[in-house]
Amino acid sequence: MDSRKKTIRYLVGMGVIFLQLIMTQVVTLVLSLFIPDMENFPQTQPVLFVIILGLTFSTGVFLVGWLALRLHWLIAKPKYPARLIATLVGAYLPLILALFVYPILEPGNPFFFISVLTSILGFYIPGWIDRLN
Repeated sequence: MDSRKKTIRYLVGMGVIFLQLIMTQVVTLVLSLFIPDMENFPQTQPVLFVIILGLTFSTGVFLVGWLALRLHWLIAKPKYPARLIATLVGAYLPLILALFVYPILEPGNPFFFISVLTSILGFYIPGWIDRLN
């Protein structure tokens, strides 16, 4: 593969990751419009808040990744169940850790961003493991 194709493939991959990052926020925003009083969940119901955030982060990452694989923006084996599980684990591990570290989850908590990044990382891990074998 020549360097021009590699560069294009790299830029498309970075674009997909950027879209996954954006979509985590979009899905969270849309769901917050349908759940009344969600802005108070970090203080009143932190466990429910973590459950909702984990689901929205995972959904945003997985849907964009699934679409990118279906449209062949990403060249990889689908492995959808493994990607979904790894995305969920990547989203929930930092959020559960945040519950133990912080008594109240406030907006801007660094674990939220870490959760988004690890869920994106989780989407790609099954493909990387497949390459190693």
